[in-house]
Amino acid sequence: MYKIERILVALDLTEMDEVLIRYTSQLAKHFQTEKIYFFHVANTFELPEEVRKNYPDLLAPTDESLKRTMEAEIKEHWTSDHPCEKVVEITEGNATDQLLKWIDIKIVDLIVMGRKRSLEGSGVLPQKITKVAHSSVLLVPETVNEGFNKIVVPIDFSKHSKLALEEAVDLSTKTGAKLQLLNTYKVPSGYHRTGKSREEFAAIMKKHAETDFKKFLKRNNFKEDLNCEYILDNNSPADTIFEFAKREKADLIVMGSKGRTEMASMLLGSVTEKVINYDTDIPLLVVKEKDENMGFFKALMKV
Repeated sequence: MYKIERILVALDLTEMDEVLIRYTSQLAKHFQTEKIYFFHVANTFELPEEVRKNYPDLLAPTDESLKRTMEAEIKEHWTSDHPCEKVVEITEGNATDQLLKWIDIKIVDLIVMGRKRSLEGSGVLPQKITKVAHSSVLLVPETVNEGFNKIVVPIDFSKHSKLALEEAVDLSTKTGAKLQLLNTYKVPSGYHRTGKSREEFAAIMKKHAETDFKKFLKRNNFKEDLNCEYILDNNSPADTIFEFAKREKADLIVMGSKGRTEMASMLLGSVTEKVINYDTDIPLLVVKEKDENMGFFKALMKV
């Protein structure tokens, strides 16, 4: 687990900004964050030469006016008394490229982005950024509950599950939120060759999951009183995760960036990749191993 010392909040000058500012203000207090970057990518307009010549004021810098607007929004909607440094950054260009660039420049630990359903605009490419950014990403829906009462953590006993659970335990300790772990297991397609029924083999798989969970807790020095629920997955793990989180009335889902299979996706596990595309009212925190992902990008730049 690494400390959430620097947070970048992606703002797009819509009503979603108010939600993100309020939510981040509480998050920063819990994590004792040192610095918050409020980041906006402005549209770049290519004007015809004749228009630029006749209307030179159109080219006047807008950064200062945008900055004043954003600072006013931050002042109005920041609800925490946590004394972290707040910096407004405005740039132009492709939203994805600029965000990824500044995440590296500012050595960001966590990116906070909006997930819209009915508010104006489409958000700042949250799915794409979540897939390729090396930092952890928090997707916040427009109807978010700002409190932390219950946190659901899907685990598969991998090292990335360990990272997710460490962050969830830390947040639970600081907020008093209840932790509920979830493991989904499947019955292998060839179970009938064993002479056992599907129900019998499901019981075997659950028993193995329970044993693996105990080993996972011991191996990673987690408290043994953590509660895990085991659910037989008949459709897809992503569906099972959200059905479970809704049933539990979770305020946050915390997942690792990869699952058991390293080749399931270049940067995200296949289950996590499906989960980030869900339209949901539950915030989703995707925890990434920062050093590992930065190493990947350095290698990629040499290709």
